[in-house]
Amino acid sequence: MKNDKAKKVTSREYMMKLIYQSDVTKEEMETMLDGFLNNNLEYIVNRYEELRLQYSNNPELELGNLDIEDVVDKTYMIKACNLLKENNDKINELINKYAKNWTIERMPKVDLAILKLSICEILFMEEIPNKVSINEAVEIAKVYCDDKTPKFINGILGSVVNELSGK
Repeated sequence: MKNDKAKKVTSREYMMKLIYQSDVTKEEMETMLDGFLNNNLEYIVNRYEELRLQYSNNPELELGNLDIEDVVDKTYMIKACNLLKENNDKINELINKYAKNWTIERMPKVDLAILKLSICEILFMEEIPNKVSINEAVEIAKVYCDDKTPKFINGILGSVVNELSGK
């Protein structure tokens, strides 16, 4: 199950939701993670099943009994929590630098959570190609944000990648 796109997307979406929740409650993400996953297990499994069916060409796909380890990549989520905590200032600085006419304080919290996660992936998770991080951020924005957000997020992330590559 190495290339389980549904698991990757579910992990990313719920990581974004954890960032959002942490931002609202001011609790540390890594201390919230297990409780967050357990409290949302039913929703997480449902989302995973929905995505598995969406990405599969098999309408008879048998999903069976799934637990949290089957539907999210907890290693990825723990790594993201740690990287976000260690590099929060640098990530916020990049968002403020490229979010024209916006500050992270005024930005919608869901948009901010998507940006933080994607910039964290771009800067510190070399196993994830930048293009994938950007595309996934835009896809999440299409699901969870208003119509203008995907373009806004794509623009900021494109600027971050250009800065990193020295353009």
